[in-house]
Amino acid sequence: MKINLLIAEDDVCLNELVASSLTDEYQISQAYSLEQAKALCENADFSVIVLDYYFPDGNGVELIEYVKKQANPPIIIFLSASEDLEVKMAAFDAGAADWIDKRTFIPPLLLIKIKKALANQQEFDALKIAEQDANTAVFSAMSDSFMWGNTARAMQSCLSCTNYSEFLLHIFSYLQSLEITASVAYNENTQISYWDSPSARACGMEEDLFKLVMQRDDRIINAGRRYFFKDSNICILIKNMPEDEVRKGQILDVVAAYIECANHQIETLNQEYVKQLYFKKIAFELDDLQNKMGLFTEQTQQIQSNQSLAFFEIFSQLELTTDEETKLTKVTDETLLKFEELAFSHVKIINSLNSVIKDFKRQLS
Repeated sequence: MKINLLIAEDDVCLNELVASSLTDEYQISQAYSLEQAKALCENADFSVIVLDYYFPDGNGVELIEYVKKQANPPIIIFLSASEDLEVKMAAFDAGAADWIDKRTFIPPLLLIKIKKALANQQEFDALKIAEQDANTAVFSAMSDSFMWGNTARAMQSCLSCTNYSEFLLHIFSYLQSLEITASVAYNENTQISYWDSPSARACGMEEDLFKLVMQRDDRIINAGRRYFFKDSNICILIKNMPEDEVRKGQILDVVAAYIECANHQIETLNQEYVKQLYFKKIAFELDDLQNKMGLFTEQTQQIQSNQSLAFFEIFSQLELTTDEETKLTKVTDETLLKFEELAFSHVKIINSLNSVIKDFKRQLS
C-alpha cells in the first residue's frame, strides 16, 4: 500500500524536483501555496508532508496547526533555507519531525529522513497501543477485582436475609450496584412471584417471558440485550446488558455466581417458612391441649367436691355403729385423697405444659 505524501512548496522547480526524487512507494500530491495545501489536507489523509516554511500567504506552522485537528496527524518534515533559529524552534515546537536545509538538499537525504520518521512513528504508535492495552488490562483487572469483591459482599449479605422482603430488597440493591436494570422471579413457597423492583410486581410481557424461560433447562438465555440467569428457584432478567465485551463478560461471571447463592437462600427461606407453619400448628395443638387439661382439672375438682358432699349426706342418714362409721370414713377419705392426688397431678402437668409452651413460643418468635 502506497504512502500518501504531500509536497507543499511554492518554488515550482524545487517542488517538482522533490516529487521526481521519490520512489513509487509514495502516492504524491503537490501544493504551491498554503491555501492549496490546506484544501488538499481537507480532502485527504496524508502520512507525510514535506513542507516549506515561508509562503506568500502564510507560513508552514499554520499548516501544522491546521492538520493537528485530524485524528491521525501527518509527519511533518520541513524543507527550508531559513537560518533563523527562532523559526526552527517554532517549527519543532509546533510538531515538526525533522528539518532539511534547501541549500544542501539532496534527494537521498530526504528519503532517509522520511523512512526514519515513518519508522519512529510506527514505533511510537506501537508503544501507544501497548500502553492502551496495558491500561485496559489494568482497568479490567481493577474492575474485575471490584466486581468480585462487591459480589462476595453481596453473597454474604444475601445469606443473612431472614425473610422474603429483605431478600428482595437486597437482590435489587446488588443488581443496581452493577448499574443494570433487572427484574426478578422467585419461588416463594411453591408460588412464583415476579418483581420489577422491591415494591413493584412485574406483569404483562415480563411475567410471560419469565414463565417461558423458567420452563427451560438452560441456565443462561440470551435474547438481544436481554439475558436471563436461571436456577431452580430463581430467575434474574437483565434488560440492559452492556455491549462492551469485557464488561459483559464480567457481569455474566459475577451474576452466574451470585444466583447460585441466591437460589440457596431461597431454598433456606422456603424451608424456614414450612418449619414456621409446622411450629405454629404445634403451638396451636399445645394451646388446645392446655385448655383441655385445664377443663379436665376443673371437672375433677368439681367431681371431688360433689362426692364429698354426697358422702356427707349419706353418712348423716345412716345409723352406723362407731366401728362401721370409722371404716366407712376411712374408705371415703382414701377415695377423696385419690381425687386430690389426681387433681394435683393434673395441676403439675398443666404447669409443666405452660412452661413448655412459653419456651416453644419464645423460640418460634
